[in-house]
Amino acid sequence: MKILTRYTITSILKIAVVTILIFALILAAVELFSKMDQIMHGGVDGPRLVEYIILSLPEYLMMAASISFLFAVTYFLSTLTANNEMIPILNAGVSPVRLRTPIIVLAVILTILGTLFQEHTVIAAANRHDELETELFGASSTRDSRNIVLTDDDGFLIYTQRFSEATGEIYNPVLVKSGNGLIEERIEADRARYDEEKGWWIFENARIYTIDGRDVITESVSEHEEPLFDPEPRLFRSQNTDIKTMDRETASEYLSRLWNSNRTTWQAMATDYYRRVCSPLAILVLMFISVSMNYNFKKNVLLFSVIQSLAIAVIYYVADMVFSIMGHQGAVAPAMTVLAPFVLTILLSLVISLLGRKI
Repeated sequence: MKILTRYTITSILKIAVVTILIFALILAAVELFSKMDQIMHGGVDGPRLVEYIILSLPEYLMMAASISFLFAVTYFLSTLTANNEMIPILNAGVSPVRLRTPIIVLAVILTILGTLFQEHTVIAAANRHDELETELFGASSTRDSRNIVLTDDDGFLIYTQRFSEATGEIYNPVLVKSGNGLIEERIEADRARYDEEKGWWIFENARIYTIDGRDVITESVSEHEEPLFDPEPRLFRSQNTDIKTMDRETASEYLSRLWNSNRTTWQAMATDYYRRVCSPLAILVLMFISVSMNYNFKKNVLLFSVIQSLAIAVIYYVADMVFSIMGHQGAVAPAMTVLAPFVLTILLSLVISLLGRKI
């Protein structure tokens, strides 16, 4: 049994690794050739260009993982049938369930590893990749944000024209403090910086308007500290950053703020966040589907099995795209954009498998 299990896992891993690397290198080459004109005429530094290409690989590896393992499992099981290797295995007393169990265990392990790789490697590499793209090719930076509005639980609402990632400062901020539904204070400043030691923001060249009954008291100061206003600078950066590349803590806090301030934007962002978190589950689902497929074709086992697996993959990715669009438009709940393609793909794969028994 140990020999069969080892043979099954190593065979699948060999096919999958080769397939993943081919897909990843093709995608990296396409990206590289799309910027060839800028590379040839822009005098791009060679070592930094190599770093730029390498940093793109983790994301491409994750993109190719699910479809590659689907193909690997399909190829392995169909080859066993096509080469009549399944006959001695079954005659030795090994049931089809026992043969497929190591594949399911492998799928679970790969999904866990994929989740860790996604959160700790892919996101960090993608952020650095974006920074290098800005530096090397002059692309617009995704780190500096403009026209930002944030609210918090202490009754503050702030608007700022720009947040600078380089300096960590916000420019031309307008801070409004309210209580019991009424505006109590308004602060306008040229800029504001976050004091790491104190844990709150300091406004420079501030004009303070305090409402006292029907009177408005105006005061101008060179520096004004607001201890109750303490959002971290990363929240200003995240306002215009793809939630797919935020760390989980930042993304969770960002979604919480959007829920209270802008439900429409929250719907779109939550959809992207759920799809990002659950994307490694595609490995488990597609491998499970490939295990449960029918391989008892009368002829051309390998050909029909590959066509069957590709059909299922197309169904899954089309459903994923459709439900993603519906999630962004608010037609379905964000969680359904992840669950619905999985359920639909499993059901349709069962139908395809039943139809395959008649071929």
